[in-house]
Amino acid sequence: MNRPRPGAAITPRPPAPPGLRRGAKTRLSDAVAAGLGMLVLAWPLAWAPAWAYVTAGAGAAAVLAAAFTRSERRRGWPAIAVAAAVASCAFSRAGTAVLAAEGLFILAYLLAADAPAGLVRPGRWLRLQALPVIAGLIAGGAVLAALTLRRADSAWLTVAGLAAAVAAYLVALPARAPARSDVDVE
Repeated sequence: MNRPRPGAAITPRPPAPPGLRRGAKTRLSDAVAAGLGMLVLAWPLAWAPAWAYVTAGAGAAAVLAAAFTRSERRRGWPAIAVAAAVASCAFSRAGTAVLAAEGLFILAYLLAADAPAGLVRPGRWLRLQALPVIAGLIAGGAVLAALTLRRADSAWLTVAGLAAAVAAYLVALPARAPARSDVDVE
C-alpha cells in the first residue's frame, strides 16, 4: 500500500519544459553519441599498432556503457572512451590532419554524450554549444597549423598558434555566475 508520508504534500508534477520529455531518454541522442564514440575509437586504428585494437575494444565497451546506463551513472564512461582513443592516437603513425580530425571527432562525441536526457528539439541546446565548438575549431586549426610548420621556419608562428589555442580554451570556459546575496537591497 503506497501511502504518502505524514506531512508530505501531494502536488502534481509541473509540466516538463518545452523541448524536454520528463524522465525519458531519447534513443536517437544515445545512438548518435554511441556512433560518434565508435568513430572516435575506429578512426585512428588504421595507423595504430596492433595493441591499440585491445585499447579500442575497452573504449568501445565504455561507449556502450555510456549509451545504455542512466544519465546519473554515465559521467565517467565517455572520458574512459576518449582516453582509449587518445592512447591509440599517441602511438599511431597518423598524419597531422588525421589527428586534428580526431580531435574534432572527440569534441563532437563529448558534446553528444553530455547532451541532456529527453532532448526532443535540440536547436536551443545546440546554439548553447556554439562557443565550445568554435573554440574547438580554432584550437584544432591552430594546432594543425603549428604542427605543419617546420620548427626552423618561425618560432613566432608556433607561439601564435599556441596563444590561439589558449584563447580558444578561455573563450570556451563557462562564465562564472555572480555571487547571489540572500539579502534584497532596494
